[in-house]
Amino acid sequence: MSVDKLPSGRFRARVKRGRHVVSTKTFDRKKDALTWEAAERVRLAGGFDPRLGKSTTVATAVAEFLSDRKGRVAASTVATDRRFLNALPVSVSRSPVGELTHVEVERYVHRLRVSAGTKRRALISLSAFFGWAVRRGYRIDNPAKGVKVAGEAPNHAATMATWDDVEMIATQINDPGYRLYVRVMAYTGLRPGEMRALRVGDVSGGRLRVLRSHPEGHPEKDVKNHQARFVPVAAAVRGDLEQHMSERSPRERVFTAPGGGLIASRNLRRDVHWPVIAPELRLYDLRHVAVSEWVRAGVPLATVRTWAGHSSLSVTSRYTHVAGSEDVAALELVNGRAGVTRGSQATQGSQETVR
Repeated sequence: MSVDKLPSGRFRARVKRGRHVVSTKTFDRKKDALTWEAAERVRLAGGFDPRLGKSTTVATAVAEFLSDRKGRVAASTVATDRRFLNALPVSVSRSPVGELTHVEVERYVHRLRVSAGTKRRALISLSAFFGWAVRRGYRIDNPAKGVKVAGEAPNHAATMATWDDVEMIATQINDPGYRLYVRVMAYTGLRPGEMRALRVGDVSGGRLRVLRSHPEGHPEKDVKNHQARFVPVAAAVRGDLEQHMSERSPRERVFTAPGGGLIASRNLRRDVHWPVIAPELRLYDLRHVAVSEWVRAGVPLATVRTWAGHSSLSVTSRYTHVAGSEDVAALELVNGRAGVTRGSQATQGSQETVR
């Protein structure tokens, strides 16, 4: 029998491959030992050798994972993964990679003294690492899957703020470049990194060609999900945008800081006194304003998804509770709301037109 009773009264289970013992574990109850032994045999039958995961620490596997990740994903992603994985506590780093449990991963994440969004990003790195460990034969499962973050907010949330609200905020911004930046972001829904990477040559025929993103602190790269797209420029800002670019070459950036460098969100918030003029709105919420207003205008969700660059229609569907009329041509409605009435007050007029 492969389960032996020890002098201490506990039960030791052994799993053999041929004549060699490849895995052992001790339990208080014989039933648990037999269950574990049966599970280990199933794993071995599938080609999984538990010895590899037991003889390799998490720290060693992390170093191998990060090295293997280079060149396969963006350098910024590797840097973020390294930041989270190298910060694992010593008790975790020294543990065998094959024996770390879901409970231990969950406990580590919940004890992080960071925001829910940062915990969520840490989970992404952990899940990528353990997924790689499964493919390399270190583990049979991914213990980071299914870990929930308490109080976690959705990545994308509809906002009740409107273009009217943004226009009121913009009137309190003295710098014309920053003022136009805020308005264009609210009407086009570009992400901050996409706004920073936008070139004059990317704006043509009333559309923005979104090809690149330049996140703060990182080099320029492809847009999120590698989904290059075209976004229409509403009539409310098109004229101001074209005038702003009139003396710039095609390769120049559309938006720059007052000193000519890249716009830093922290500096913009400070210079325009953002907490004072928009205390309930984050800069990133300007993107949500655009998406919410498109949905209110009745733009089909498939079109909204394309304009926003969402990874799936389910993400776009989170905005449906702000929807208005849905039977009018998308861009005409946007231009009608933004160029003529500027804001949610156009909903009533648009509905009357439909009738």
